[in-house]
Amino acid sequence: AQAASHQPAAHVEVVPMARRGQISIDRIVALRSSVLPLYVLIRPDGTATTADEVSEDGCDFLTTKMHGDQISFCSIWGNYLSSEGGQVGTRRYCGADERFTVEKVDTQYTFRSRSGRYLSVMDRAPYVTLAETNGDTEIFQLFSLMMDGINVGKQLEVLERSGMVTVPNLVTEEQLDELRAATAEHGGSSIAGGHEVRAANLACKAKVFADLAVHPLVMQLAKRTVSARLKLSDMESCRTDADFVRKELEATTWNVVHPYSSVEYPGLADATASLTAMWFFDTLDEANSTWAWTKPPLTDGAYFPQLPHLSSIEQIEAVGRSARPLSASSGSVWLYRGPVWLSNNVGAASFWKDYDAQTRYKHLSGQKEQTFRALTDAQRTSQQKQELCPTLVQTTYIREYLAPRFPPVPHGELPALGGGDAQAATGVTDATALRLSAGGADDDGDGD
Repeated sequence: AQAASHQPAAHVEVVPMARRGQISIDRIVALRSSVLPLYVLIRPDGTATTADEVSEDGCDFLTTKMHGDQISFCSIWGNYLSSEGGQVGTRRYCGADERFTVEKVDTQYTFRSRSGRYLSVMDRAPYVTLAETNGDTEIFQLFSLMMDGINVGKQLEVLERSGMVTVPNLVTEEQLDELRAATAEHGGSSIAGGHEVRAANLACKAKVFADLAVHPLVMQLAKRTVSARLKLSDMESCRTDADFVRKELEATTWNVVHPYSSVEYPGLADATASLTAMWFFDTLDEANSTWAWTKPPLTDGAYFPQLPHLSSIEQIEAVGRSARPLSASSGSVWLYRGPVWLSNNVGAASFWKDYDAQTRYKHLSGQKEQTFRALTDAQRTSQQKQELCPTLVQTTYIREYLAPRFPPVPHGELPALGGGDAQAATGVTDATALRLSAGGADDDGDGD
């Protein structure tokens, strides 16, 4: 079922069985008894219990991780299902008691604890328990989290393995029209005398941006990779004039998102402290894209990513040689972790390099050519080509212990992503705020 705009209801899909003897379990699943109409849940307060249905926002689904032939189950709030002390509870860490040996029963599963007893459910307290043998109530079905027809666990797997993932066609054309209009209203469309125009802190300026910042599928991936108590650092649009880049700029520059852009000294910087969702309001292709990206080199270990503003010209040029063009269809979102190097002025001065080559050819072949002055005058006075000015929006989420780029005073739809006092400061309470209060990043009520 499809709920309101940007609010796809979660539904479940049976997890496929293993192939060639290998256990294949999705990264985000719902754990359901095969005989009782009950799901195993972990509440935000860390309580392990059961319910006859899972929440539509997907927050009752558990994140899985395989440890050989063992598996761990972690809630979106960061609590692991545990068998410590012979009772089922939760822990904030994943040790031996938080890992269960997977045993297949036909097309279903049982989960054996460290003590040899099996995970089990019952219709009375304590609801989730351990049993000596694997009878009917110890057999479980696993269901995948699906949103908008997308297997969210598969996206999480790709994101964790490669550090980035693209989800196509996540925003409809009608929603894109509304977002483009809001971008123009807040100064993100008019390019004058330069190659780009940017508008920052958009989530605090319009509800349509606030809704996009808490898109349910993105929130599932962000909370499961960054933190259940993540913060919104910034939401910034960028419209780039590819024609201006190719004719007027002379060099390519590189940047990274906050907080990495604010690092003062080379050295320790957690390369997994942020997740950025780049939304494409227009299609980026070879004709209109001067964007490119590359992963930062790691120096002295996994927590020392090289940053462009703390690098020499020679180092920047070396990193830039491995860059890849950025392209995507409109309505897509590209998610990446950490300080990916980005540039929106790749191909600077390429027009004149092509012109020089064409001029030499026409001179040698005897063809007539307009003067260089006439050409430059014509280019300088030409109208801006809108089809060469694509817009995208970067939304960056950061760990709970980091400071956001802008103060936590959001539009009202983001109290849980911007601080506990944000809703009171704006005086706004709506469906999005209620959704965050019920299933957002601040369910423990501490205001972080």
